[in-house]
Amino acid sequence: MSALPDDAIRNLFVELQAKYVSSQQQVNTTKAQIQAKQRERKMVDLTRRELDTLAPETKTYQPVGKMFMQAPLSKLKTEHAKQMETIDEQITQLEKSQKYWERSANEAQGNLKDILNGPRNM
Repeated sequence: MSALPDDAIRNLFVELQAKYVSSQQQVNTTKAQIQAKQRERKMVDLTRRELDTLAPETKTYQPVGKMFMQAPLSKLKTEHAKQMETIDEQITQLEKSQKYWERSANEAQGNLKDILNGPRNM
């Protein structure tokens, strides 16, 4: 005799299936966010490297809305360094989130397999 009635198994199956789909969607969203942050990091790194090649007396400009304002080179370099640190922290957080959602999806998938492969008496 089955431990749970068929209706309870069916409800549990639907619930786990929804959890699995939701977790997979979160994994995909998180992967896209990580890729976007990595592109952003690459752009900031390229800009920082270009700034490093400039002479200290070079006039530099910082974008402010739709205009550019003159800013010291050292200020731009420190802002880009801070921005790189911030992006690295965000990527780390997103990777942790991705691992959580992957683990959640794997648990739901394992539970679904257990339900499908479980003993049934007709």
